[in-house]
Amino acid sequence: MDFEVTLDEHAAEYSVIAVRGEVDLHTAPKLKYAIERGANGGVRAIVLDISGVEFMDSTALSTFMRVHDSLKEKGVALRLASPSRAVERIFEVTGFGDYFEVYPSREEAISRN
Repeated sequence: MDFEVTLDEHAAEYSVIAVRGEVDLHTAPKLKYAIERGANGGVRAIVLDISGVEFMDSTALSTFMRVHDSLKEKGVALRLASPSRAVERIFEVTGFGDYFEVYPSREEAISRN
């Protein structure tokens, strides 16, 4: 599957970004850029729909951490929504699931506002 990242929804309080495919050394910069663009305009949260992520490497985890910390400094929350089974497994093995706000669905992540 080809990598795809889209800004699915942009509201006053939040932006929803959907990611599909593999997040790795080559695609992580595109994801970072999309998140930064979604954070423009005074939103309070970025909801990252990761239901379509088939694979993540250590670069992806590092990118998630850096973006999380950068957004937090700006007062913007990063909420991960609908993790695929592959992502859930990585979070279980690495313990990163405790570092992020992870929601079972996009709707739950949005309603957190």
